[in-house]
Amino acid sequence: MSEASSSRLLYRGSLSLPDSYILLDGLTFSANLLANKDLLHNPLALALESMRGRPSLRLKGTESLKNICIDPSDDVCMDIHPSATLSRVYFENMLCLSHLSPDGRTEMGARVALGDTDGPATTEILIFGKAHSSPTTPSITIRVARITPATRAPRPDDPTPRKPPQHLLTRTQSIGELAANTRIKVKGDESEVVRRAREVMLHLPNSKSRGRGKDKERGSAVFKVPTLPAKKTNHAREADVFGPLSDAKGKAGAVDDGVGDIEQENKSIIKKFTVRHLDAVGVSKAHPEFKELFGFVYRGTTFALRATIKKSSVSALALETLVEAHIKLYVTSPI
Repeated sequence: MSEASSSRLLYRGSLSLPDSYILLDGLTFSANLLANKDLLHNPLALALESMRGRPSLRLKGTESLKNICIDPSDDVCMDIHPSATLSRVYFENMLCLSHLSPDGRTEMGARVALGDTDGPATTEILIFGKAHSSPTTPSITIRVARITPATRAPRPDDPTPRKPPQHLLTRTQSIGELAANTRIKVKGDESEVVRRAREVMLHLPNSKSRGRGKDKERGSAVFKVPTLPAKKTNHAREADVFGPLSDAKGKAGAVDDGVGDIEQENKSIIKKFTVRHLDAVGVSKAHPEFKELFGFVYRGTTFALRATIKKSSVSALALETLVEAHIKLYVTSPI
């Protein structure tokens, strides 16, 4: 007596051809759910039911059954509507003209992806044919199976699983208990060096005694932590063959101060000459263009005397000539 089974509609739609707008429509996927394998234990049926609402599934092309591994245990079939001429012609040419393997399967099939991506999480299925012998004419049933990852053959460098020796195990002792109760035993008499090293390691001070700098006694051993030497704060300056560094800095600073005083004095004289000559032509400090004219005349005169302004005092005659020449450039007539 055969087991009780029920047919369940999983998906009804079409297949979209790659790089084309043509659809292979009129396709229906159904599953024969046995009593000992319901829908929750049928991964292919669940995957196809999750595709409900999508108008089409993605056809990736044809695939040889010799190159992939499939799981046909889900017992899912596909039917083509009689009016779907294009779908019937496509699968008839692919399945009916294909050679049959010894188990009655066609050598070629259609590979379909249940999703928009090609990642490892995407379920892929294979649509193939399986021949059935009949007294009159042979027929082919279109079956659907999940494509599973190929199993790798064992290699010589693979680790071989090993079991522990039987004489190490007892009836009431497990492997974990055996490992936990196993201790390393020292064979023979210990040497004097090993014995002293063990005593030193057993009587080391803890971290608290080291941090406080106090003695810690354990048994008869006493470990004293030496105190750190006091830090020297006053360091005597090393003698320099060029003399004290402060004296050299003082001399250099004195030279710089002398040069800066000459330059500042010359600039102050240029400002006074500029203000006086501008006032002579009618441009006083209250004039709206005084700041601009003063800046042009002052910067131009300073730039003209840039070679001697830092070395020595400027001549009053030369300063008079340069200031008047700049004022004549910007003030053509008394304002």
